[in-house]
Amino acid sequence: MARGSLRAMAPVLLFALLTLVAGVEGKKKPKDAKLAELEKLRSLSWESVDGIIYLDKAADLTELIEGTSRPYSVVVSVRLVDKMLQNEGVKTQKHATAIVESMRAAVKRYRSSRPRDQEELFFVSLEYNQDTQRLFEKLEVQSFPTTLVVGRSQRVVAHDPTFRIPREARFTQSGKKDLYDFLEDFLSLGVFDAKDEKVSVSVFNIVFGYAVIILAARALWFFSQKGLLVPLMAIGSIVVFWVSTSGLIKCIIHNLPMVVGDRNGNPQVFIADSRQQTITEGIVMSSCYLVIAACISSFTYVGKTFVDSAFKSFFLWAVFVVGTMTYAFVIDTFKWKTHMSTMIYGFNL
Repeated sequence: MARGSLRAMAPVLLFALLTLVAGVEGKKKPKDAKLAELEKLRSLSWESVDGIIYLDKAADLTELIEGTSRPYSVVVSVRLVDKMLQNEGVKTQKHATAIVESMRAAVKRYRSSRPRDQEELFFVSLEYNQDTQRLFEKLEVQSFPTTLVVGRSQRVVAHDPTFRIPREARFTQSGKKDLYDFLEDFLSLGVFDAKDEKVSVSVFNIVFGYAVIILAARALWFFSQKGLLVPLMAIGSIVVFWVSTSGLIKCIIHNLPMVVGDRNGNPQVFIADSRQQTITEGIVMSSCYLVIAACISSFTYVGKTFVDSAFKSFFLWAVFVVGTMTYAFVIDTFKWKTHMSTMIYGFNL
């Protein structure tokens, strides 16, 4: 009787055993696939010259981040193609360069903290193009620069309208220290602690600074005694005007370049963008204003002091031509840069 019961239950036990084995195998396959992707990421990272994995297809990134979990984290940064960058302003171009340099520094920093076979954080630069546009919409990337982290436990489903990347996993700057702080705050790896460097001020700099102040005060007192303080103030006013109209202060604050390169690598002084400029462009235009002012002053005041009529006539004509050509250059540059026309009392200049 017992043997008959065992024989009757044998098919049931066999079916249960097969079901259990199939379930275990089913769980192992996704895990093994993710481990294979981990090794693939390590290989791609080390094959790259700077450690950044450059992708230009949506499917390549989706394959790496899709799933409910993964044994690694991925830092994804937006990359604009050169053709798009050429149509952007200097500030955007600067961000594009800075984020790449910051990512490279982060890769180097991370690799110095652990051996190659233990790396679990990877940096991906994904190109923005027609193929990846929909993926960026799912990642909810709306501006440049944008860098985000797909963490180990971030759920990513390919057919979802968005991947619901949390706000704290997004970074919209490009500086190296800011990127370090963002990665450390979100990942807490103890690798990207960007400790503020101590500012060391040498005794020489302090003495030199005080010496300059004392010499400047002494010079002002000397000029005032000689009756030259008013001319000095006039020169100072001209310098202040030149600096103010050149935009040098903005260029220094935003770290704008002297010139920019075109698509062929040739230096460009003027930028066809009313919102941006180069340092050289500001210097040239501000100097043109001074040239125009000097020509007007020379034409109305200096010219009449000459006694020789021939030289006086030549001087006035030369000043008039130089002033007019400089003025025409300024107006033409303004129209080219802003796509606006200048008019005075209805006359198009």
